[in-house]
Amino acid sequence: MMNKQFLSVRGLTNNQLSASGKPKMCRKCGSPATKEILFDVGNDIAVIERYCDPCIQTVLANSRSSA
Repeated sequence: MMNKQFLSVRGLTNNQLSASGKPKMCRKCGSPATKEILFDVGNDIAVIERYCDPCIQTVLANSRSSA
C-alpha cells in the first residue's frame, strides 16, 4: 500500500475533460468529479485523485486522521 500525504485541493470547472476527452469522474463513486486532491507519495512523485463533493469530505477526513 502506498503512503500518501495530503498536499492540496483544487476545484474543477464543469467542462474540464480528461486527456482522452471524457469527463473527469470521481475515483470513489463514478459521479462527475468536482475537486482534485494532490498527494505526495515520496521520491518526488505526486498523485492526483479526483472526487465529487460528497466523496471528498470522507477522503479529507480520512487523510487528516491518518496524518
